[in-house]
Amino acid sequence: MQSKKTIGILGCGWLGYDLALKLKKQNYQVRGTSRSQEKLEKLRQNGIQAFEIDLTEDKIYGDLQGFLEHLDKLVIDIPPGLRKNPESNFAYRMRMLMRFVQVYEIPHVIFISSTSIFEDREDIPSYDEHSIPNATSNSGKKIIAAEEGIQKMAQKSTIIRPCGLIGEDRHPIKMLAGKSGIKNPDAPVNLVSRDHVNKIIQNVIAGKIDAPVIHAISEPHANRKVYYQKTAEEFGLEAPIFEQDKTSVGKKIVSMIKSS
Repeated sequence: MQSKKTIGILGCGWLGYDLALKLKKQNYQVRGTSRSQEKLEKLRQNGIQAFEIDLTEDKIYGDLQGFLEHLDKLVIDIPPGLRKNPESNFAYRMRMLMRFVQVYEIPHVIFISSTSIFEDREDIPSYDEHSIPNATSNSGKKIIAAEEGIQKMAQKSTIIRPCGLIGEDRHPIKMLAGKSGIKNPDAPVNLVSRDHVNKIIQNVIAGKIDAPVIHAISEPHANRKVYYQKTAEEFGLEAPIFEQDKTSVGKKIVSMIKSS
């Protein structure tokens, strides 16, 4: 009987930690990283090899060799940190990491990217996996460069672009409830559940999905006003009030890939 593959998850945050637990239940050998001592201890308690690793602007701290050595697949799920530090060179940090990925000859890298690589416009364009990234924002361009670096340097790469992540304890309506002057009422909603994203990742790891780029979206493309007013009612929250005197800008993220 062939032994289960060893999967490394670089960044066990809200998405990555849940993925680690799911993969462990499927009897994969799982390694996970975090900068949080509390999260590292939770990983250990669940039978996951835990590594404290930090990618700074010019150096990687921690036992990177122990984490990367003999991995079959590496999932990279670390936030770019560009909101807090717009000057951060995310693409450089990814290239720095990928040089070690090459040294340890990891066969497959799965990079959790973002749909922010696509521009919002008044004509509400649709973007699928064949669409060329066209973001003009600082953060969008840096994420595009990170994707390109990983695709160029990996033996094999899968780029997964989740829409806005939601789950049992996380939903944007909690921040929007009761607020007024919310922009873009007619733009479509682009959201995806954490379970849906992690199901895609599990299917990629298992070889059930084999595509270079995957868009992850699970919620209907209702317009923002309709969706958030309905969701507020479902949550028992005060509905947000949208501004109606300006043209909405947005985009529609679609996927051509069957994800289950």
